[in-house]
Amino acid sequence: LFFFFLSAAAILDAYLVAFMTENLIQAIRDVGDPLAMALGLEILDVQCTGKPAKPLVRLTLDKEGGVGIADCEQFHQSLRRTWEITQPEGPSCRFEVSSPGLDRPLKDRKDFQRVQGQRLRVTLLDDESKPVVVIERLRCVTEAGLQLVDDRSKVMSERFVAWNEIIKAKVEVEF
Repeated sequence: LFFFFLSAAAILDAYLVAFMTENLIQAIRDVGDPLAMALGLEILDVQCTGKPAKPLVRLTLDKEGGVGIADCEQFHQSLRRTWEITQPEGPSCRFEVSSPGLDRPLKDRKDFQRVQGQRLRVTLLDDESKPVVVIERLRCVTEAGLQLVDDRSKVMSERFVAWNEIIKAKVEVEF
């Protein structure tokens, strides 16, 4: 009986932490999204770790042309100040702000639209449902999937890839 009570308490604690984390992420987005928009930025991701009383909040930002150190610093300072004013009873957050980096995975249509025209490394399923890696240029993004162009071979060829065929994708860095 004691073991069951301990397990139930641990499950309840895990549920409460997950619930608090989701609420904290939403509260941070509610405060941060207007700030980001005003600075010409977009919040791509928010992650919370650490103790609920003083969580570490990691935010990933992006903008057209890429995010620089000055962008991250300006957003960090604005978010910290605004959080302290608008959330005086909320947790005392430690904020960490960064750019997505060159090798971040492309997850949704918006990610792909942002990198249209660039060369991608796409892992997709072939006709036999086996993973295949292709490195091709993203020509366009549609409701149904991606139009890719192999512009490195002697004979340029195009292929259409449906969203459900894509396992993972990222920008292929060109030098």
